[in-house]
Amino acid sequence: MKLFRLLLTLLALTLFNAALAVPAISVPDELRTTGDLVTQSLREYRQGDREQAFRTARSAYLDHFEYAEPPLRVLNPDLILEMEYRFSDLRNGMKAGQPMGELQQIAGDIGGSLRKAQSIVSGTGILGPTLAATGGFTILFREGLEAALLLAAIFAYLESSRNTRLRQAVWWGGAAAVAATALTWAAATYVLSIAPVSRELISAVTSAVAVVILFSLSFWLLQQSDRRRSVEFMRARVSQAVQGGSLTALGLITFTTIYREGFETVLFYQALTVASGPVLGYMYLGIALAVAALIVTFLLLFRFGRKLPTKRLFPVLVGVTALFAVAFVGNGVRAFQEAGWLNVTNLYGALPKIDPNVAALTGLHPTTETLGAQALMILVYLVGFVYLRLSGRARRGSRAGQLERN
Repeated sequence: MKLFRLLLTLLALTLFNAALAVPAISVPDELRTTGDLVTQSLREYRQGDREQAFRTARSAYLDHFEYAEPPLRVLNPDLILEMEYRFSDLRNGMKAGQPMGELQQIAGDIGGSLRKAQSIVSGTGILGPTLAATGGFTILFREGLEAALLLAAIFAYLESSRNTRLRQAVWWGGAAAVAATALTWAAATYVLSIAPVSRELISAVTSAVAVVILFSLSFWLLQQSDRRRSVEFMRARVSQAVQGGSLTALGLITFTTIYREGFETVLFYQALTVASGPVLGYMYLGIALAVAALIVTFLLLFRFGRKLPTKRLFPVLVGVTALFAVAFVGNGVRAFQEAGWLNVTNLYGALPKIDPNVAALTGLHPTTETLGAQALMILVYLVGFVYLRLSGRARRGSRAGQLERN
């Protein structure tokens, strides 16, 4: 009996010492390293070094993801089984020499599961859902407000006309634009889901296009004269349609005016949907709030018209639009990295850790390439803002000089 107790004591001491010898495992760090190694394996495969790519992909799973498995297996065992199959498909594909596009699709699925795993172990917190809801609200409200202002301008032009059919044509054109926007969203979602391209590459291209449009929108909103010219151009087209008595032309003008805003909205939400990930529900909450706010705004516009302080909203919308552009730049570069098109220079440990949901929504990924692209984008915004301010002062000065001479 004493011998048995002694053996138990020795066994307990051995296990205790072994536990002390094992270093603490940071599950989020292991998941990030796993993702980086998968990205590295794609680059090596693209460069023709298939054996090294296979070893890197194997190391991503055996040397890192397996250390993150124990807590994840308790929280979501199905995810672990899914990841095992996907890593196996990636390694087998590299061994068999599959086309790069097929391997990118597998790696994209692995990347999505890794982001899901990071959210599971890190939790959603408060900031991530708040950013997702804010993004969902701001995109629709900005585009919807612009459409509402243009629509109000059309009705203001038709105010003197007693022809109810003209107003009906405007309403039908607007309704058709809203329906076309919904169909565009459904079609874009379906096409992107079956496209023979990796999810990361689709996300990268979508983010790049969204950045270009957001960048142009930011400075367009700052230049109120450009907005006035746009409204005047639209009114001239309405005038031609009314004088020609063409209800179809008036409906098409309304349709194109509203659908342009709707198409931009679809593009922005495609990029934001990828970034929202596990907090996607909060983005839809923001969309619902934006719909309610737009209904109220639309009613107030037709009740009070120009008395509404809409001009005060545009500086705020400019700032938020610029922040989205910076976030999409970071996400776009990161997506190109995950697709194996760009190098990855990690800054893990050199920067404070950020919740994965917050990082996805802000584009703040700890790599030199993503942060460098965002810094460059901010610099371009600052230079553009200073240029607009100086050119605006110069124009006001020239106008004042002309008035004095006159």
